[in-house]
Amino acid sequence: MPPDSDQELGRDRPGSPPAPSGASPARGARDAGAVVGPPALPGGADARTGGYARDRVAGARRWLRTTPARVWLLTVVCLVSVAGLFGSATLTLNQAREGLDVVGHGAGPQAMTTTDLYLALADMDAQLADILLMGTDHDLGSGRDEAVERYEESRSRANEALLQAASLIEDNAEEGGAEAATGEDGAGEGRAEERSVQELDLQAVLDGMGEYEQLATDARLRNDEAQAPPGEVDATALVSYRQATRLMHTELLPKAFNVSLDSSAIIRAHHEEGQSAVALGLVWVGSAGAVTLVSLVGLQLYLRVRFRRRVNVPVLAATAGTLLLTAGVVLALVTSGEHQRDAKEEGLDAAMALSRAGAISTDMQADQSRYLVDPTHADNYQQVYLERAQQVLFRPADNLEDYYAAIDEVAAASSEQSEGGRADGDAPVALGYLGENAGDSLLPGQEGALADVLVSYNALQDRDRELRAAVEAGDLDSAVAVRMEIAHAEDGVFRAYEQALDELTGQHKEAFTAGIARGDSALAPWSWLLPVGALALLALVVLGVRPRLAEYR
Repeated sequence: MPPDSDQELGRDRPGSPPAPSGASPARGARDAGAVVGPPALPGGADARTGGYARDRVAGARRWLRTTPARVWLLTVVCLVSVAGLFGSATLTLNQAREGLDVVGHGAGPQAMTTTDLYLALADMDAQLADILLMGTDHDLGSGRDEAVERYEESRSRANEALLQAASLIEDNAEEGGAEAATGEDGAGEGRAEERSVQELDLQAVLDGMGEYEQLATDARLRNDEAQAPPGEVDATALVSYRQATRLMHTELLPKAFNVSLDSSAIIRAHHEEGQSAVALGLVWVGSAGAVTLVSLVGLQLYLRVRFRRRVNVPVLAATAGTLLLTAGVVLALVTSGEHQRDAKEEGLDAAMALSRAGAISTDMQADQSRYLVDPTHADNYQQVYLERAQQVLFRPADNLEDYYAAIDEVAAASSEQSEGGRADGDAPVALGYLGENAGDSLLPGQEGALADVLVSYNALQDRDRELRAAVEAGDLDSAVAVRMEIAHAEDGVFRAYEQALDELTGQHKEAFTAGIARGDSALAPWSWLLPVGALALLALVVLGVRPRLAEYR
């Protein structure tokens, strides 16, 4: 018979003998042999553990619904956001500084030096041609000693430029190796291939210089031994010189020009990579700043609603500080990037282009000496002179006479523009290094410097006309005298042209240096301003929430 409800409740049934005094129902049940206790839970110990975990979760949920917990949570979000802003800003500022350092203090100046390689090699061949042209008259023009001294100086400059180019390529190789190791979009493989081509060019120039100097020395010795008069080079010496100048113009100068172009490509790659990295960093800085602002505003609103205070001053100050810090970093990065871009395009690129113009001009005027030294190939040297002149300043012309007239128009229009201070819509259009290329990169106040270059270049063409007219008239002595006057180290028209070109090039170099300096100045204060600002923001957030949390202690 099943027990009734009283038994279940531990009460005595009616009519049963009373339980001994002081005995509990449980004791009575044990005395009767019954097992009395709490009902067993399904699962045993695991069930008790699960219940404990559920209690902890429920307790955590209840705690998260409390005001202190929510204040703590919002505070942690704000602190982490400020840390993220500091980290992204630091990384982007470092990338901007590295880009400025590479372009302004590393690869940029090195690349500028490599343009001297072509110039130095061209000047070596020009001085050799002048030495042979002088023959036994060592006092023509600036004199044989001056020509020999300039030859040695050019050789030293060529060696220095080779070292600079090798250093630039080595630095680029290290970066390419690092990128290849990390597998960044195949950039390392591309740079390795580019590096191998550059190294081969440099090695070819280095090897060729030794061979060229041997041929040049042989030509000088043979011409001196033959006691050749001015303008009449010894036949055996002429053979050696032909080999030397052929080596110079088929091997050394083309490869030297490629080294200069490769250096420009390296700078462009560094600049573009740096600008892209900074642009991406700006997105991260802006995003981190926005997240920090949103979290601070959320904390401010919660404190206002929950604690019935109009405004929390420290949190408000942190919000304003975050806005200023983010805007300041973004402004500094943008300003620095603009200065770097201007320094590269209006400074470095323009200066290197003008340096190439000077190098080609040096080789071009050396064709005048080769035109006189080697009558057999005079027509070839005359045509090459026109081709090089077209590279420096292009005007449509089929022969030198037409070119002389066209250049005279350009020089006259440039002088008028410089004096009037404005461009003439009817001015002839000229291309080349001294044409639109120079005009596009012209800085305010440089119109007069460019006009001086064009006027002196036109004067060089006038003297070239005289030289060739003397040759056509059969007056070799007058032609040699004109050539020596052109090449005179102090008073020659080519020297005047070089000085005007160096003045304009120097202005672009100054613009490059100034642009890099302004970029550095825009970033310099943030080396200390950013960490100080971030610490101040963290302190303001803690200062704003601490009194509110203290109310719950």
